[in-house]
Amino acid sequence: MFDPTKPYYGLPLLPPTQSLESMELLRSLVDAAASLMKLSVTAENLPNQTALYRSVILLEAKASSEIEQIVTTDEKLFSSDLSGNFTDSMTKEVHRYADAIHFGWHEKRPLCTSLTEEICSIIKDKPMFVRKVPGTTLRRPSTGEIVYTPPDGEILIRDLLDNLFGWMNADDSLHPIIKAAIAHYQFESIHPFTDGNGRTGRILVVLYLVEQSLLKAPVLFISGEILKTKADYYALLQHTRETGDFGPYLNWFVTLVRKASLESTLRANNVRIAMMELKHLIRSLDSSIYSQDLVNAIFVSPLVFANRLVELGAVGSLSTAHTYLKKLEKAGLLVRSKKRFNRKVVYLNIRLIEALSGEVKLD
Repeated sequence: MFDPTKPYYGLPLLPPTQSLESMELLRSLVDAAASLMKLSVTAENLPNQTALYRSVILLEAKASSEIEQIVTTDEKLFSSDLSGNFTDSMTKEVHRYADAIHFGWHEKRPLCTSLTEEICSIIKDKPMFVRKVPGTTLRRPSTGEIVYTPPDGEILIRDLLDNLFGWMNADDSLHPIIKAAIAHYQFESIHPFTDGNGRTGRILVVLYLVEQSLLKAPVLFISGEILKTKADYYALLQHTRETGDFGPYLNWFVTLVRKASLESTLRANNVRIAMMELKHLIRSLDSSIYSQDLVNAIFVSPLVFANRLVELGAVGSLSTAHTYLKKLEKAGLLVRSKKRFNRKVVYLNIRLIEALSGEVKLD
Protein backbone atom coordinates (compact mmCIF):
# COMPACT_ATOMS: atom_id res chain seq x y z
CA MET A 1 0.00 0.00 0.00
CA PHE A 2 1.20 3.52 -0.84
CA ASP A 3 2.51 5.31 2.27
CA PRO A 4 3.64 8.93 1.70
CA THR A 5 6.01 8.78 4.68
CA LYS A 6 8.02 5.80 3.38
CA PRO A 7 10.26 5.59 0.27
CA TYR A 8 8.16 4.52 -2.70
CA TYR A 9 10.14 1.39 -3.57
CA GLY A 10 7.06 0.05 -5.33
CA LEU A 11 7.09 2.70 -8.07
CA PRO A 12 6.06 0.65 -11.14
CA LEU A 13 8.41 0.39 -14.09
CA LEU A 14 7.43 1.60 -17.55
CA PRO A 15 5.49 0.97 -19.69
CA PRO A 16 2.31 1.27 -17.60
CA THR A 17 0.21 -1.87 -17.39
CA GLN A 18 -3.16 -0.11 -17.52
CA SER A 19 -4.94 0.64 -20.79
CA LEU A 20 -4.29 4.28 -21.64
CA GLU A 21 -6.77 4.71 -24.47
CA SER A 22 -10.20 6.23 -24.06
CA MET A 23 -12.40 8.08 -26.52
CA GLU A 24 -12.16 11.25 -24.44
CA LEU A 25 -8.37 11.10 -24.36
CA LEU A 26 -8.06 10.27 -28.07
CA ARG A 27 -10.27 13.22 -29.05
CA SER A 28 -8.22 15.55 -26.86
CA LEU A 29 -5.01 14.10 -28.26
CA VAL A 30 -6.02 14.85 -31.86
CA ASP A 31 -6.64 18.50 -30.97
CA ALA A 32 -3.42 18.79 -28.96
CA ALA A 33 -1.28 17.26 -31.71
CA ALA A 34 -2.82 19.55 -34.36
CA SER A 35 -2.25 22.60 -32.16
CA LEU A 36 1.35 21.58 -31.53
CA MET A 37 1.99 21.12 -35.25
CA LYS A 38 0.53 24.54 -36.01
CA LEU A 39 2.82 26.09 -33.40
CA SER A 40 5.87 24.39 -34.86
CA VAL A 41 5.08 25.56 -38.41
CA THR A 42 4.31 29.10 -37.25
CA ALA A 43 7.54 29.41 -35.28
CA GLU A 44 9.60 27.93 -38.12
CA ASN A 45 8.26 30.51 -40.57
CA LEU A 46 9.18 33.53 -38.47
CA PRO A 47 11.53 35.91 -40.29
CA ASN A 48 13.74 35.92 -37.21
CA GLN A 49 13.20 32.90 -34.99
CA THR A 50 15.76 34.07 -32.43
CA ALA A 51 13.47 36.92 -31.36
CA LEU A 52 10.77 34.46 -30.35
CA TYR A 53 13.10 31.81 -28.94
CA ARG A 54 14.98 34.15 -26.63
CA SER A 55 11.88 35.83 -25.17
CA VAL A 56 9.78 32.68 -24.85
CA ILE A 57 12.58 30.63 -23.30
CA LEU A 58 13.16 33.37 -20.72
CA LEU A 59 9.43 33.55 -19.97
CA GLU A 60 9.31 29.76 -19.68
CA ALA A 61 12.29 29.90 -17.34
CA LYS A 62 10.59 32.56 -15.22
CA ALA A 63 7.30 30.65 -14.97
CA SER A 64 8.92 27.27 -14.24
CA SER A 65 11.09 28.85 -11.57
CA GLU A 66 8.10 30.64 -10.07
CA ILE A 67 6.38 27.26 -9.61
CA GLU A 68 9.31 26.49 -7.26
CA GLN A 69 8.99 29.86 -5.44
CA ILE A 70 11.97 31.37 -7.29
CA VAL A 71 10.61 34.74 -8.32
CA THR A 72 12.06 37.64 -10.27
CA THR A 73 10.62 40.59 -12.18
CA ASP A 74 10.50 41.07 -15.94
CA GLU A 75 12.60 44.21 -15.55
CA LYS A 76 15.40 42.29 -13.84
CA LEU A 77 15.01 39.34 -16.19
CA PHE A 78 15.29 41.22 -19.47
CA SER A 79 17.69 43.93 -18.35
CA SER A 80 20.27 41.30 -17.38
CA ASP A 81 19.83 39.27 -20.58
CA LEU A 82 22.97 39.27 -22.77
CA SER A 83 24.89 41.52 -20.40
CA GLY A 84 25.44 38.84 -17.76
CA ASN A 85 25.01 41.44 -15.02
CA PHE A 86 22.49 39.90 -12.63
CA THR A 87 20.92 42.09 -10.00
CA ASP A 88 20.08 39.24 -7.60
CA SER A 89 20.51 35.51 -7.12
CA MET A 90 16.95 34.58 -8.16
CA THR A 91 17.28 36.38 -11.50
CA LYS A 92 20.58 34.59 -12.04
CA GLU A 93 18.90 31.24 -11.29
CA VAL A 94 16.12 31.93 -13.80
CA HIS A 95 18.73 32.71 -16.46
CA ARG A 96 20.49 29.45 -15.65
CA TYR A 97 17.21 27.64 -16.34
CA ALA A 98 17.10 29.30 -19.77
CA ASP A 99 20.74 28.26 -20.31
CA ALA A 100 19.77 24.68 -19.44
CA ILE A 101 17.01 24.67 -22.08
CA HIS A 102 19.45 25.96 -24.71
CA PHE A 103 22.03 23.37 -23.68
CA GLY A 104 19.59 20.47 -23.87
CA TRP A 105 18.16 21.71 -27.16
CA HIS A 106 21.53 21.85 -28.91
CA GLU A 107 22.80 18.53 -27.54
CA LYS A 108 22.69 15.72 -30.09
CA ARG A 109 22.37 12.91 -27.54
CA PRO A 110 19.03 11.23 -26.84
CA LEU A 111 17.58 12.06 -23.44
CA CYS A 112 19.40 10.04 -20.80
CA THR A 113 20.51 10.11 -17.16
CA SER A 114 23.85 11.84 -17.79
CA LEU A 115 22.21 14.57 -19.90
CA THR A 116 19.64 15.09 -17.16
CA GLU A 117 22.41 15.46 -14.58
CA GLU A 118 24.08 18.09 -16.77
CA ILE A 119 20.82 20.01 -17.22
CA CYS A 120 20.18 20.01 -13.47
CA SER A 121 23.80 21.06 -12.85
CA ILE A 122 23.33 24.12 -15.08
CA ILE A 123 20.11 25.05 -13.25
CA LYS A 124 21.74 24.75 -9.82
CA ASP A 125 25.16 26.10 -10.91
CA LYS A 126 26.97 23.20 -9.27
CA PRO A 127 27.52 19.51 -10.03
CA MET A 128 24.26 17.61 -9.54
CA PHE A 129 24.18 13.83 -9.57
CA VAL A 130 21.65 11.17 -8.68
CA ARG A 131 20.91 11.13 -4.93
CA LYS A 132 23.19 8.94 -2.83
CA VAL A 133 21.83 9.71 0.63
CA PRO A 134 18.33 9.04 2.01
CA GLY A 135 15.99 11.55 3.60
CA THR A 136 14.40 13.34 0.63
CA THR A 137 10.70 14.07 1.17
CA LEU A 138 8.06 16.27 -0.45
CA ARG A 139 6.00 18.29 2.01
CA ARG A 140 2.85 20.37 1.83
CA PRO A 141 4.09 23.99 2.15
CA SER A 142 1.16 25.14 4.29
CA THR A 143 1.46 22.44 6.97
CA GLY A 144 4.81 20.70 6.53
CA GLU A 145 2.98 17.37 6.18
CA ILE A 146 4.89 14.74 4.19
CA VAL A 147 2.93 14.01 1.00
CA TYR A 148 5.47 11.86 -0.82
CA THR A 149 8.78 10.11 -0.18
CA PRO A 150 10.57 9.08 -3.39
CA PRO A 151 12.62 5.87 -3.59
CA ASP A 152 16.09 5.93 -2.00
CA GLY A 153 19.38 4.40 -3.11
CA GLU A 154 21.60 5.48 -5.99
CA ILE A 155 21.58 2.07 -7.71
CA LEU A 156 17.79 1.81 -7.59
CA ILE A 157 17.32 5.40 -8.78
CA ARG A 158 19.71 4.87 -11.69
CA ASP A 159 17.90 1.66 -12.60
CA LEU A 160 14.57 3.50 -12.58
CA LEU A 161 16.03 6.26 -14.77
CA ASP A 162 17.47 3.69 -17.18
CA ASN A 163 14.02 2.14 -17.45
CA LEU A 164 12.44 5.58 -17.97
CA PHE A 165 14.79 6.75 -20.73
CA GLY A 166 14.91 3.35 -22.38
CA TRP A 167 11.10 3.43 -22.63
CA MET A 168 11.06 7.05 -23.83
CA ASN A 169 13.54 6.30 -26.63
CA ALA A 170 11.94 3.02 -27.70
CA ASP A 171 9.73 2.83 -30.79
CA ASP A 172 6.13 1.95 -29.98
CA SER A 173 2.61 2.97 -30.94
CA LEU A 174 2.07 5.35 -28.02
CA HIS A 175 1.74 8.99 -29.05
CA PRO A 176 4.73 11.16 -28.01
CA ILE A 177 2.47 13.58 -26.09
CA ILE A 178 1.20 10.70 -23.96
CA LYS A 179 4.74 9.43 -23.50
CA ALA A 180 5.89 12.93 -22.50
CA ALA A 181 3.14 13.08 -19.88
CA ILE A 182 3.93 9.66 -18.39
CA ALA A 183 7.68 10.33 -18.53
CA HIS A 184 7.19 13.60 -16.65
CA TYR A 185 5.15 11.84 -13.95
CA GLN A 186 7.76 9.08 -13.65
CA PHE A 187 10.68 11.51 -13.46
CA GLU A 188 9.00 13.57 -10.74
CA SER A 189 8.15 10.38 -8.84
CA ILE A 190 11.73 9.09 -9.06
CA HIS A 191 12.83 12.56 -7.90
CA PRO A 192 16.48 11.75 -8.65
CA PHE A 193 18.10 14.94 -7.34
CA THR A 194 18.21 16.70 -3.99
CA ASP A 195 16.91 19.85 -5.72
CA GLY A 196 15.89 21.05 -9.18
CA ASN A 197 13.68 18.06 -10.05
CA GLY A 198 10.58 20.05 -11.05
CA ARG A 199 12.44 22.42 -13.33
CA THR A 200 14.54 19.65 -14.87
CA GLY A 201 11.42 17.55 -15.41
CA ARG A 202 9.57 20.35 -17.20
CA ILE A 203 12.55 20.97 -19.47
CA LEU A 204 12.53 17.27 -20.38
CA VAL A 205 8.90 17.53 -21.54
CA VAL A 206 9.67 20.20 -24.13
CA LEU A 207 12.99 18.63 -25.18
CA TYR A 208 11.25 15.29 -25.72
CA LEU A 209 8.63 16.90 -27.97
CA VAL A 210 11.49 18.47 -29.96
CA GLU A 211 13.36 15.16 -30.06
CA GLN A 212 10.24 13.44 -31.39
CA SER A 213 9.91 16.11 -34.14
CA LEU A 214 6.61 17.49 -32.83
CA LEU A 215 8.42 20.80 -32.41
CA LYS A 216 11.39 22.28 -34.26
CA ALA A 217 12.44 24.36 -31.25
CA PRO A 218 11.47 24.67 -27.55
CA VAL A 219 8.83 27.36 -28.11
CA LEU A 220 6.05 25.69 -26.11
CA PHE A 221 5.35 27.86 -23.05
CA ILE A 222 4.19 24.94 -20.90
CA SER A 223 5.17 26.23 -17.45
CA GLY A 224 3.03 29.33 -17.90
CA GLU A 225 -0.01 27.08 -18.27
CA ILE A 226 1.05 24.87 -15.33
CA LEU A 227 1.39 27.98 -13.19
CA LYS A 228 -2.28 28.80 -13.84
CA THR A 229 -3.33 25.38 -12.48
CA LYS A 230 -0.47 24.70 -10.07
CA ALA A 231 -2.69 23.08 -7.42
CA ASP A 232 -4.18 20.71 -10.02
CA TYR A 233 -0.69 19.86 -11.28
CA TYR A 234 0.54 18.68 -7.89
CA ALA A 235 -2.79 17.05 -6.95
CA LEU A 236 -2.88 14.97 -10.14
CA LEU A 237 0.72 13.79 -9.75
CA GLN A 238 -0.16 12.74 -6.21
CA HIS A 239 -3.44 11.08 -7.26
CA THR A 240 -1.57 8.98 -9.83
CA ARG A 241 0.96 7.83 -7.22
CA GLU A 242 -1.75 6.90 -4.74
CA THR A 243 -4.07 5.10 -7.17
CA GLY A 244 -1.90 4.03 -10.12
CA ASP A 245 -4.58 5.51 -12.42
CA PHE A 246 -3.07 7.69 -15.15
CA GLY A 247 -6.45 8.68 -16.63
CA PRO A 248 -7.19 12.03 -14.91
CA TYR A 249 -3.57 13.16 -15.14
CA LEU A 250 -3.29 12.30 -18.85
CA ASN A 251 -6.52 14.14 -19.69
CA TRP A 252 -5.22 17.20 -17.83
CA PHE A 253 -1.77 17.02 -19.46
CA VAL A 254 -3.07 16.68 -23.02
CA THR A 255 -5.43 19.62 -22.47
CA LEU A 256 -2.48 21.56 -21.04
CA VAL A 257 -0.42 20.93 -24.20
CA ARG A 258 -3.31 22.05 -26.40
CA LYS A 259 -3.84 25.27 -24.44
CA ALA A 260 -0.12 26.02 -24.29
CA SER A 261 0.21 25.37 -28.03
CA LEU A 262 -2.66 27.72 -28.88
CA GLU A 263 -1.26 30.46 -26.65
CA SER A 264 2.26 29.95 -28.00
CA THR A 265 1.01 30.08 -31.62
CA LEU A 266 -0.84 33.32 -30.94
CA ARG A 267 2.33 34.73 -29.43
CA ALA A 268 4.47 33.64 -32.39
CA ASN A 269 2.05 35.22 -34.87
CA ASN A 270 1.94 38.42 -32.83
CA VAL A 271 5.74 38.61 -32.81
CA ARG A 272 5.87 38.05 -36.58
CA ILE A 273 3.31 40.81 -37.26
CA ALA A 274 5.04 43.21 -34.86
CA MET A 275 8.40 42.64 -36.55
CA MET A 276 6.96 43.23 -40.01
CA GLU A 277 5.25 46.44 -38.86
CA LEU A 278 8.41 47.85 -37.33
CA LYS A 279 10.47 46.80 -40.33
CA HIS A 280 8.25 48.81 -42.71
CA LEU A 281 8.03 51.79 -40.36
CA ILE A 282 11.81 52.07 -39.97
CA ARG A 283 12.30 51.73 -43.71
CA SER A 284 9.72 54.48 -44.33
CA LEU A 285 11.23 56.71 -41.64
CA ASP A 286 14.84 56.56 -42.83
CA SER A 287 16.06 53.97 -45.29
CA SER A 288 19.68 54.86 -44.45
CA ILE A 289 19.39 53.41 -40.93
CA TYR A 290 17.21 50.44 -41.87
CA SER A 291 18.61 46.92 -41.85
CA GLN A 292 17.14 43.55 -41.03
CA ASP A 293 19.92 43.16 -38.46
CA LEU A 294 18.66 46.29 -36.69
CA VAL A 295 15.08 44.98 -36.57
CA ASN A 296 16.32 41.61 -35.33
CA ALA A 297 18.38 43.22 -32.58
CA ILE A 298 15.48 45.38 -31.42
CA PHE A 299 13.31 42.26 -31.11
CA VAL A 300 15.80 40.25 -29.07
CA SER A 301 14.21 41.64 -25.90
CA PRO A 302 11.42 44.01 -24.83
CA LEU A 303 14.20 46.20 -23.41
CA VAL A 304 16.46 47.75 -26.04
CA PHE A 305 19.94 48.88 -25.02
CA ALA A 306 22.42 50.70 -27.26
CA ASN A 307 25.28 48.40 -26.30
CA ARG A 308 23.22 45.34 -27.30
CA LEU A 309 22.79 46.69 -30.83
CA VAL A 310 26.59 46.83 -31.03
CA GLU A 311 27.05 43.38 -29.43
CA LEU A 312 24.63 41.85 -31.93
CA GLY A 313 26.35 43.48 -34.90
CA ALA A 314 23.37 45.66 -35.88
CA VAL A 315 25.47 48.86 -35.76
CA GLY A 316 29.17 49.59 -35.76
CA SER A 317 29.54 51.81 -32.72
CA LEU A 318 27.85 52.89 -29.50
CA SER A 319 27.41 56.45 -30.73
CA THR A 320 25.64 55.22 -33.87
CA ALA A 321 23.39 53.03 -31.74
CA HIS A 322 22.39 55.99 -29.55
CA THR A 323 21.70 58.10 -32.65
CA TYR A 324 19.45 55.42 -34.17
CA LEU A 325 17.54 54.82 -30.94
CA LYS A 326 16.90 58.51 -30.38
CA LYS A 327 15.58 58.80 -33.94
CA LEU A 328 13.27 55.80 -33.43
CA GLU A 329 12.07 57.28 -30.15
CA LYS A 330 11.33 60.66 -31.74
CA ALA A 331 9.27 58.89 -34.41
CA GLY A 332 7.30 57.04 -31.75
CA LEU A 333 8.63 53.62 -32.74
CA LEU A 334 10.29 53.06 -29.36
CA VAL A 335 9.56 54.53 -25.95
CA ARG A 336 12.37 55.71 -23.71
CA SER A 337 12.00 54.38 -20.19
CA LYS A 338 12.01 56.79 -17.28
CA LYS A 339 14.16 54.29 -15.45
CA ARG A 340 17.76 53.35 -16.01
CA PHE A 341 18.79 49.69 -15.94
CA ASN A 342 22.33 48.88 -14.83
CA ARG A 343 22.85 52.66 -15.11
CA LYS A 344 22.06 52.50 -18.82
CA VAL A 345 19.40 54.29 -20.86
CA VAL A 346 16.83 51.78 -22.09
CA TYR A 347 14.07 51.93 -24.68
CA LEU A 348 10.89 49.86 -24.57
CA ASN A 349 9.88 47.84 -27.62
CA ILE A 350 6.15 48.30 -27.04
CA ARG A 351 5.25 46.16 -30.04
CA LEU A 352 7.13 43.17 -28.66
CA ILE A 353 5.67 43.71 -25.19
CA GLU A 354 2.16 43.67 -26.65
CA ALA A 355 3.00 40.69 -28.87
CA LEU A 356 3.95 38.63 -25.83
CA SER A 357 0.26 38.46 -24.88
CA GLY A 358 0.43 40.62 -21.79
CA GLU A 359 2.94 38.28 -20.11
CA VAL A 360 5.65 40.91 -19.82
CA LYS A 361 5.07 43.55 -17.17
CA LEU A 362 7.41 46.54 -17.26
CA ASP A 363 6.92 49.78 -15.37
